[in-house]
Amino acid sequence: MLSPELVLEIRRLLAEGRLSQRKIAKQLGVSRATVGAIASGKRPDYAPRLPREDEPLRPTGPPRRCPRCGGMVYLPCRLCQVRDIKQRDRDRSRVRRMIAAGDFPPRCHPGK
Repeated sequence: MLSPELVLEIRRLLAEGRLSQRKIAKQLGVSRATVGAIASGKRPDYAPRLPREDEPLRPTGPPRRCPRCGGMVYLPCRLCQVRDIKQRDRDRSRVRRMIAAGDFPPRCHPGK
């Protein structure tokens, strides 16, 4: 399936009129029939398919080494993302405990 950007580029080149359909197809790596269908208006405009919220994200490309944890993963590394979220939650909890215990000077309290 062609991306909407590629279809727009084909239309732009057709509108300029400097290149033949054959040269546009070769330049952009699509078939001549595709360029012809776009030129004649026979190819419908397909809306990009958006993933549903309940549909899991599929990895793209081969697994690679995460630069942070070194694991062989599909990037971005979910393990590192979860670790960051947990660390942020621990830091917030620690700050809340310190505020409740009065370990911060009054000027550091939020909202004061």
